[in-house]
Amino acid sequence: MSFDPGQVFDIELRDGTPLRLRVITPADRDRIAEAIRRLSPESAYFRFWTRARTVNPRLIEALCSPDQQDHVAWAALHRGRADLPGVGGASFWRLADDPETAEMSITVADEFQGRGVATWLQAVLWEHARSLGIRRLVGHVLNDNLAMRAWWDALGATAEERQRHWLMRLPLDESLLPDSRAAGSLRQALARVRGVGGSDPVRTPPAAPAGGARP
Repeated sequence: MSFDPGQVFDIELRDGTPLRLRVITPADRDRIAEAIRRLSPESAYFRFWTRARTVNPRLIEALCSPDQQDHVAWAALHRGRADLPGVGGASFWRLADDPETAEMSITVADEFQGRGVATWLQAVLWEHARSLGIRRLVGHVLNDNLAMRAWWDALGATAEERQRHWLMRLPLDESLLPDSRAAGSLRQALARVRGVGGSDPVRTPPAAPAGGARP
């Protein structure tokens, strides 16, 4: 079944929390800005690599203006709480000098970290990327973001040490996923994303850590 970026996935985390996964649109500007404002200092640092508590408006504009070809962005929203701007977000940018590679990032609101949100976002990014001819995802992980580095490792990504961070590379080939809990969770989410659309609720696999690559 081909991937339709216009579809919406209504899912439930393992604790019953109802979420909706959908693509981000320009109408989400205020939602994204507020979600970033609510991040803890540590989460904001891991995502944006700065201790500053404000984000450049041009970055907000870029984040909420995906073309769904070279820049793709998805949001995880709480279906039962209108007071929350968002539960998490994920995006990738196709590399201009390597169109089969895209740089990805995932961010999850602090109160929802460790509950499986990142696994679902990774699954929709994976399927969306493959539908666009992208064959690998890369991410830049700060040296002190140990949870995110461990998650990439558990998915079988390769690591290249850089100044202050690691460059992680993950092929979008399910047959290469290792025998790890994180990889097993991703396999389950991928299967459900491929087979479930619209409003059919499905349960989440075990949690993946939240954290960021650079924007």
